[in-house]
Amino acid sequence: MGCGRPVSQMDLTGSGKAGAAYPNAQTCAADPDPDQNVKLDLIRRLIDNGKLYAALAHLEAARSDSRQSAYLRAEILRQTDRSEQAAPLYRELLGGCMAGKGYHGLGLIAGRDSKISEAIAYLQKAAIALPTDVRVRNDLGYALLLGRQFDAARNEFLTALELDGGDSLAATNMVLLLSVTEKKQEMQAFAAHMNMDPEIVTQLRAQAEEIKASLGRSTQR
Repeated sequence: MGCGRPVSQMDLTGSGKAGAAYPNAQTCAADPDPDQNVKLDLIRRLIDNGKLYAALAHLEAARSDSRQSAYLRAEILRQTDRSEQAAPLYRELLGGCMAGKGYHGLGLIAGRDSKISEAIAYLQKAAIALPTDVRVRNDLGYALLLGRQFDAARNEFLTALELDGGDSLAATNMVLLLSVTEKKQEMQAFAAHMNMDPEIVTQLRAQAEEIKASLGRSTQR
């Protein structure tokens, strides 16, 4: 989710990059053809660089039927606003070694549709399957934040920070959480400790106000 977008349209990825594929995706359910795996590595790099349509073209040219190719196709479709086509592909992953990635994708789709309880349920399953995946922890924490489960969200962000101390997404998500919960002094101290750009902190505080307004509207319904 990026700054300046309506909360109802925001992804569950906080203020970070929405397009990155899993760094260790190639370790599970790889294509039996080594040449195909080289092609899938290229496709992952294209996804990481935001070249989603080029990635899809290369994926179609590869004609791989591995679970990896199904996962990458689902990621591309989700990130190009074709969630209805992506969801069945994520569901196909739930019965095998890539179940965690399938749950993660379904959680992100639910979050984009503002189905926060459903998103939390999927992302909790993803975290069980992929307990050290920083991206999953961040996304679960953000869903918990939108679900007003602030203590649980804090635990997920702290887990992500300790798993990868250099993870900027976990740091920005923590600033968001502290701003939403109106812990101003703690937020300022944390931002200073992480050497965060004051302009970014200002943007995050504005984003936190959007989130608080959205939470207030949901409470009134």
